[in-house]
Amino acid sequence: MEDTASRGIQAFIADVVERGGKAVRLTHSRRNPVQVWGDDGTSCIVRVRSKLSGDWQARKQDESLDDDDTGSQFWVFVDLASSPEEFFVVPSSEVADDIRAEVDLWMMDTPGRTRTGHHAIPLSRVAHGRGRWDLLGLAGEKDPSRYSDAQRATTAATLRADAAARASARKKPAKATAALEELIDNRLEVVADFEGYRLVGRFDPDTQTLEIMRGPMQGRRFPDPTTAATAVASHISGDIETHDGWEFWRTEQGERIPMGQNSIR
Repeated sequence: MEDTASRGIQAFIADVVERGGKAVRLTHSRRNPVQVWGDDGTSCIVRVRSKLSGDWQARKQDESLDDDDTGSQFWVFVDLASSPEEFFVVPSSEVADDIRAEVDLWMMDTPGRTRTGHHAIPLSRVAHGRGRWDLLGLAGEKDPSRYSDAQRATTAATLRADAAARASARKKPAKATAALEELIDNRLEVVADFEGYRLVGRFDPDTQTLEIMRGPMQGRRFPDPTTAATAVASHISGDIETHDGWEFWRTEQGERIPMGQNSIR
């Protein structure tokens, strides 16, 4: 089954071509960039965000254009739940300013929060960009005959291949790392599940340090389990979290038990 991102990109590329332009999915970033050529030959890079329901998802860090490795000039928000699909075109600078303003309010609500984590974008904040194809140098009316069934099939196949390649690339290092750990790492493996993330760490009973091996903040080493738990939970939620590391992290002994119930403490 195609993922939401691929479906959104495919729908966007189809509309671009039907409006007299050209579009190519770029692979230098995981943030779904597409290069678009308007019917006048001008070119720009667009970040495509897609949804089937609810809000579109971005990151709080998207408040800064410096954090955008796509070099985009526009974002396109694709609503796949509409029939036909709806597209909302908004300049990247405007998206960044909007996210920054919302994050500022969120930070003021509870001082001490960090400007990281997921950020939801509801329809009301991008509705003014509905159908603004002119921003991309494209015609307002589209001609479906410009995008043949063969082109549609080729685009779909390319996107599926790209998605499979990215998934494979993500899995291989994890397997290699796991094999290496089994061979040379004598530290205790600990795990935690938090807000949909599976975290894997290595705890050294001699030094009490805990290193996160997989998941958010991978590669970071902390002086003790509690510092590690508090840091990674705050990073994921984007809020100030406080956790007892001896309860947060669990060891594998038949069934998972908190570290505090293990004799390693």
